[in-house]
Amino acid sequence: MLLMTFWQFVKKLFFSWSQDRISSQAAALAYYTVFSLMPILLICISIVGILFGEDAARGEIVAQISRLIDKETALQIQEIILSANKPTTAFYARIVSLVVLLVSASGVFSEIQQGLNNIWGVRTRSDLGWLVKIRSRFFPFIMVLGVAFLLLVSLILNTSLALLSNYLNRFMGTNIFIDLIISHLISFFIITLLFAMTFKILPDVELSWRDVWLGALITSLLFSMGKILLGFYLNKFHIASVFGAAGSLIIILVWVFYSSQIFFIGAEITKIFSLYKGKKIIPSRNAILID
Repeated sequence: MLLMTFWQFVKKLFFSWSQDRISSQAAALAYYTVFSLMPILLICISIVGILFGEDAARGEIVAQISRLIDKETALQIQEIILSANKPTTAFYARIVSLVVLLVSASGVFSEIQQGLNNIWGVRTRSDLGWLVKIRSRFFPFIMVLGVAFLLLVSLILNTSLALLSNYLNRFMGTNIFIDLIISHLISFFIITLLFAMTFKILPDVELSWRDVWLGALITSLLFSMGKILLGFYLNKFHIASVFGAAGSLIIILVWVFYSSQIFFIGAEITKIFSLYKGKKIIPSRNAILID
């Protein structure tokens, strides 16, 4: 019975994946994300750097990217960030980043929102006033601040872990393995929280936190498993070496496209479980159901 239910779930997921054209949505999201990645990172560094300093913020970003993709690509991204933050260019880089962020971040989160709305079968109303439309265009900045906040939380937790580890090592000896496990658990928690926030906030559907946690958790598990497999593939075939200077860009494109697929699949899982529990799809006041 359980096996049959699982098989029906898999068939439903595959049907929804095909019907909602998840691959096309993931490709579009990857395109927008590549152009907005660096401006978003610069803004996050500036926000987190207020409390911890920009060096610590950059180090945390490189550490997180190293866990997600590979160390070589993370170091190249760090070099780009350092170049943008040189004293002669830092001010202009931030001005340009803010302008680019207005366009690119808006495009990224609008693409995510449209994709999620498509999955839930709703669309934004066309008769909304101009004030509501302008407010919705500035909504992506809330998500950017959310990403910066999660980066800040990650930095605080990892710093606290390092201090606690140093304290315990005086009495119990060094245990790098335990530190590594806790560090990965922190990253897993941050990623799960980010998925839950996105599934809850961005779609124009009335959802409770209870509706999104299971989907966010499964998405994080798929994300983590895929990260290991993709990391193995990238290390085995040495894409960065084969394609030279363009290698890092190709790795980022592959990673973002894969991550986008997992993200939208997680949204499909969230919808399937919600409908399975008997929840009805209720659009927000700014949206309507698609016939």
